[in-house]
Amino acid sequence: MMDIYVVATSIMVMGIIIALGATLAFKVTITNEIKHVLILIILNIAVPSIILNGVFNTEVTTNLLHQVLIIFILSIFFHLAALLFAWVLSKILRFESTFAKKMTILAALGNTGFIGIPLCATIFGPIGGLLAAIFDAGLDIVLFSVVIYMLQSEKHFQFRQLKALINLPLLAIIIGLTSVITGLEPPQFIRQLTSMLSALAAPLAMLYIGMLLPPLFQKKGFIIYRQIWFPLGVRLLIIPTVTIFIMSVLPLDTLIKNIVVILSAMPTIMLATVLFAKYSNDEELAVITTVYSTLLSLLTIPIIAFIVSMLGT
Repeated sequence: MMDIYVVATSIMVMGIIIALGATLAFKVTITNEIKHVLILIILNIAVPSIILNGVFNTEVTTNLLHQVLIIFILSIFFHLAALLFAWVLSKILRFESTFAKKMTILAALGNTGFIGIPLCATIFGPIGGLLAAIFDAGLDIVLFSVVIYMLQSEKHFQFRQLKALINLPLLAIIIGLTSVITGLEPPQFIRQLTSMLSALAAPLAMLYIGMLLPPLFQKKGFIIYRQIWFPLGVRLLIIPTVTIFIMSVLPLDTLIKNIVVILSAMPTIMLATVLFAKYSNDEELAVITTVYSTLLSLLTIPIIAFIVSMLGT
């Protein structure tokens, strides 16, 4: 059963750190260079460290390897199903074709890496961070293949787009699992190093999100678009609720069920901003959705966790 107190406390701490980041942005001008450095530290140092720390501090058994395989396959099916589900809803609502694709992506894909991995590591311990990273790897495969194809419209898919899959978090997964299979034990200083660096991920990610808020609202005010209810409602409420029901009937480990449910409740993926800017010239739509989705998730994630704890999933 999911510990609702741990989830609520973790989300509360996240909210406080986001507020601290916003306060800092009021005091100091947050330049693109500052944001770039923070992203590099989070994605290329802290998140890989969470993954390796999860491997190094978890007893590797056949059951763990089975869990890794199961959650990776689940992730692929989950994200493909989420895209199809959101797409069908967008067509039922008669969104214009190009706009429907954007709404589908914003509604279907969650921030399982930037927020999900640190949060799962906090709630479920090192193994939670490891399994969340495997889930995020499944999202990356869908993101840099199906999603980019959707955004390019008339353009043809190119295999060079898949080069984005080669990143440090994925390499950390490969290195960690290789060390497990070969039986290599890392030196104690490596264990200590990854443990210390992994602790950077959650606070830095929340500070970064907080730093984005004041410049956005100062520039555009509390602007929303008319259909914003669709990606927010589907991403934060409908998909997690459907996921809870599906997980409750699947014969899976409780840990896997809980991790999948928590990750299904993540706010809109932050990479949507980058992809929309690159492939559809509509960055503002993604930025607005991501910001409001992230802020609202501080309320909806504990609600989803509470439902799970009541059902005993």
